[in-house]
Amino acid sequence: MEKENKNIVMYPEIWDELTEADWVSMLKLREHLLTMVGAEVTVSDIRIEAARCLLLNRGIRTRTSNEKYFLLVRKAAEKLDWLWQEDAEHRISLVYRSTKQLLPKWGQLLGPMSHGGDLVFGEFKEALTLCQAYDTWNPDDGDPMVLLQQLAGLLYRRRNPKRSFPRRIAYDKDSQELQLTRGQRMPRWFLWGVYAWFSFFCEYLATGVFIIDGREVCFSPVFGTSPEPSQGGKRGGLGLNAIAMTLAESQVFGDFEDVLHTPLMRVMMKLLHDKETYEREMKEIKKHKKP
Repeated sequence: MEKENKNIVMYPEIWDELTEADWVSMLKLREHLLTMVGAEVTVSDIRIEAARCLLLNRGIRTRTSNEKYFLLVRKAAEKLDWLWQEDAEHRISLVYRSTKQLLPKWGQLLGPMSHGGDLVFGEFKEALTLCQAYDTWNPDDGDPMVLLQQLAGLLYRRRNPKRSFPRRIAYDKDSQELQLTRGQRMPRWFLWGVYAWFSFFCEYLATGVFIIDGREVCFSPVFGTSPEPSQGGKRGGLGLNAIAMTLAESQVFGDFEDVLHTPLMRVMMKLLHDKETYEREMKEIKKHKKP
């Protein structure tokens, strides 16, 4: 928080304080950075430009003759090391670590709700496969943007005309070809933003705390190992196909197709319940085995 011309300027210091306009500005700045091949751009340069964009979104415009403005930009830039980072090889990256959905729609297409509130199991399973393929991509695999186009086309769908929830039509109602066509109409900066959100959501699902029915729930016991950091790294995960088949055999949510269309959080709650039940039973068995 800084003062400028007797006004209080609030700029973000964590991801959850970013607005939709902020995130779009950062994504476009990242896209511009990708086109500057060979240019001597430092992470400080990027943070200063990012600070200028964030202040502009809050009504603070460039004033070439105003020394206070430049001081404000510099102070804001110094606090953006959480958003723009540089690794040991001097590669600059935009980082997003929040389950807050800052790209809620594209045209008439709706994206997932914040915190994955309306993701279904099958949709998550397919999106995770695409995300993992992008994370492990190598030049022999072809154009990596096709994976992001497919991912965005899968997650961003038409509004459900019959009811308010689920908000979007079923994830498998459109063919993969139509999903890819949708993604091909989206700009690169938007595609990467979709990936960044879903990538962190996958990590948070295995490590973070969700509020479900008024109580805190952590699904980390469900995962054998925590996934590696996302947005470029490999991640671990569950055997989702095996889980879908096992749940289908139990008929707890119905047949295989019913499982795929079950809300992700319901599936995760079932898996957590089964895990905790198994661990309690094993403790009881060990207790009775003691001499």
